[in-house]
Amino acid sequence: MYIAQVCGTQTFYAEGEKIGSTHPFGKLEMYDVEAGSLKQLVQKLADHFGTDVKQFLAGYSNDDEKDSITRTATYLVNEYNDNGEYYAEVHHAMKITCDGEPVYLDKNTDLYED
Repeated sequence: MYIAQVCGTQTFYAEGEKIGSTHPFGKLEMYDVEAGSLKQLVQKLADHFGTDVKQFLAGYSNDDEKDSITRTATYLVNEYNDNGEYYAEVHHAMKITCDGEPVYLDKNTDLYED
């Protein structure tokens, strides 16, 4: 069984934007998802973030393996204001495991094939 835990966010604002309210990892409500296959898990994560699998994988990055106790990955979303100007980047921390072992999507190249 594959399990993903989305642990929280951290926001980095564009230069000149209001920076008074960054959110460290772990401050948002946790979201857990389970699936029988890695492809199903990735589809459920993409749905959770309101995007498709290709876009989700484009924003995904493995975190250093030394962080595997708390997280294995980050999903990056760039936010834009009403004028289409870059406003902030939001990093969503997550931990993906299978049978208790960390899973790194970048090492599963078949997920990235069309």
